[in-house]
Amino acid sequence: MKDEPLIFRASPLLSFRFVFAVAFTLFFSSNSTVRAQSFPVSGVMQHSTLEGGCWYLSGNDGKQYELIGDSATIGPLLFQGIFVDMTVEPVKGGASVCMIGEIVRVIRVETVHRQPVDLPINFMILDGTVHRTKTGVWYLRMADGTQYEFQVPPAKKHRHTGTRIHARYRVLMDKKSTKERMDGVILSDAPSPKPRMAPGKKYNPQ
Repeated sequence: MKDEPLIFRASPLLSFRFVFAVAFTLFFSSNSTVRAQSFPVSGVMQHSTLEGGCWYLSGNDGKQYELIGDSATIGPLLFQGIFVDMTVEPVKGGASVCMIGEIVRVIRVETVHRQPVDLPINFMILDGTVHRTKTGVWYLRMADGTQYEFQVPPAKKHRHTGTRIHARYRVLMDKKSTKERMDGVILSDAPSPKPRMAPGKKYNPQ
C-alpha cells in the first residue's frame, strides 16, 4: 500500500487573513516612508518672469523651492512677498519649465502672513553659568532653568563649563531662531547705559 502524499489546503479564511496582513504592512510602511521624507520649510513667495512666469518660495535656508499641489492649497500662496511656513516633501525626478529651484509637493500650510514679523529683541542682564551641548553650541543657563544660546561663542576666557557670567546682553526671544530649541539667542554684549549728567548751572557774573 502506497503512502498518499499529504496535501495542505489553506482555508479561505486563512488566505484572507494573510492577504490582509500583507496589505496592512505595505500601507503603513509606505506611509511611514512619506512622513520620513517630509520636512518643514519657511520663506517668502517670489515671482519670476522666466518662461512666461513662475512662482517659487525663497527659503530662509538659502534654497529656492518650486511648489506643486492642488489648486486649493497653492492658490492662496501666489502673492508676491508673503511669508509662509509649510510642510513639504521632495518630488523625485520632478521637472518644471522654469527649473528655478527644487521641486517639492506641499503637504500642509502652517501659517501665512503678509508682512515680516519683527522678532522681539530685549536688553537683559543675565546671570548664569556657561555650558556646551554635544553638538558644540555654547549657552548660558540661569538659576531658574532658562537657557540662552550664544549666537557666536563667548569670549575665550568664558569657554569653560561652569564659568559664571553676569553681564548685559541683547537677547532674541524666539525659540525657532535657536539651534537647540532654547529660550532665546544671545546676540551680543549690550553696552551699559550712560548715566545722565545733571545740567550745569550757567555762570551769572552779577
